[in-house]
Amino acid sequence: MGLLAIGVAVLLILVLVGSRVTLRPRGNVLPAATPTGVAQLALDSMPCHLAVYVVQEADNPGQPSAPATSLGFVNIPSGTFFADPRGTVQDLPAGSTPSAALYSAELHRWLPATNRSISPDHRSYAYVKLTPPGATFNKATGSELHVVDGATGSDRKLWASAADIEVIEWTSSGILASTVPWQGGIMSLWLVDPATGSTTQAPQSADPTLFKGIPFAGISNYSYLGPVAEGSRVYRLGGRDAGTTYYVITVDPAGHVTTIYMGKAGDATDFDPSFKVSGGPAAPAGYQYSNITFLPAGPCVPGEFRGVAATPLPKAPTPSPSPTPPNVDWSVLMAKPLMLPDVAGGAPCNTSSQVSLQVNVRPGSGKWPNYGFGPGPAYLSGQIYWYSAGSQAMLVLVDPKYTGPVLVRVKQLDGTGSITLTGDGTGLGGGAFGIPQTSSPPYWGTWIGSFTPSAPGCYGIQFDGTSFTDDAVFEVKQGPPPPG
Repeated sequence: MGLLAIGVAVLLILVLVGSRVTLRPRGNVLPAATPTGVAQLALDSMPCHLAVYVVQEADNPGQPSAPATSLGFVNIPSGTFFADPRGTVQDLPAGSTPSAALYSAELHRWLPATNRSISPDHRSYAYVKLTPPGATFNKATGSELHVVDGATGSDRKLWASAADIEVIEWTSSGILASTVPWQGGIMSLWLVDPATGSTTQAPQSADPTLFKGIPFAGISNYSYLGPVAEGSRVYRLGGRDAGTTYYVITVDPAGHVTTIYMGKAGDATDFDPSFKVSGGPAAPAGYQYSNITFLPAGPCVPGEFRGVAATPLPKAPTPSPSPTPPNVDWSVLMAKPLMLPDVAGGAPCNTSSQVSLQVNVRPGSGKWPNYGFGPGPAYLSGQIYWYSAGSQAMLVLVDPKYTGPVLVRVKQLDGTGSITLTGDGTGLGGGAFGIPQTSSPPYWGTWIGSFTPSAPGCYGIQFDGTSFTDDAVFEVKQGPPPPG
């Protein structure tokens, strides 16, 4: 027996919410309204089989991970899983997100799509293709929005942009997409006609991931769970710490808020319960770590499903010795003088210019920015705007012409604010952090950590290696980062 993880159960909200709204409304409605147009299962539709995308991962220290995926269905309420012998999306265009998979009950087949990129009738999907052809995220100069007919496989280029396109959602109004310049900058929203490709700029308020006017006192954080019906969206309001009050709500196109659930995280009636699933892939032999995740990937189709047994990962190969992390004497680099200049209070903060980088990363290591700040070979990256309230991701990109350790030191130049840096490496106190391993030619070094300033102001970051010292100046603005 395995457990369907809590994160998966959260996604099941998109299945459960509709039936609760349509069949058994509960809780408060703000303002009073009867939700309509939620196409979900009828009361006599149980049992049903829920489409799932199964990810199995296994790792040994010092070895590459061994992921495997399968498509199938979990029978509800029995919890039995069967793989779909016809479960494939390899015969359809997938763009830069080949791992996506969603089951279309209308077409009786799997599509390389998500609940955001699928058309309202579940017969077509949108995807983004990077340009020039064959480009990776770090080397792309443009992108194209495509629409594919899931029944025929017909692929149409709908729209092209010199920026990075991302599909936000597809509704009867059109395809809402965002663009962000490759070198970082302000996100713009666009409504694209799926028939003609014509575009009109949309206001920032059109972004469904942004939720304004939380109707409950004491609640400040939220997460967007996705669409539940045409024009309606599901949000979770509140924290996840045990005992914290939270709400699950839907918001219809008119802005009416329906409270689907109110409770406390971790209580007996938690809206995010785990439940047992049997029939999943067996745990592979020879690995120190393995994990199975069931990701809901479509509707719960009436009736039970009988497919084939899931294929487990093969036994782990004989591991090679784990690489020994370098033993760095940080006192040598800490002895280098801190060259960051002081700035008088109220004086302008002369921030460093943004530079374009040709970042080449190891295959499978994900997306990394192609911009940075500073003269190099170590560059500050990850944000173009920084804020004083809360932690933000800080990235350090290291040109492969340097392969040694890097000491990172951050200080406020126009005040005495404190800084906290966390991440893989060695915390040295006082805004100093050591990164023992950086680049491995021909690949760039990539480090991600968390930067938490205590006050707004002008800040400097100094990078010290065994053969270089460079720095960058950036400004921390007052307040928290904007939502989304």
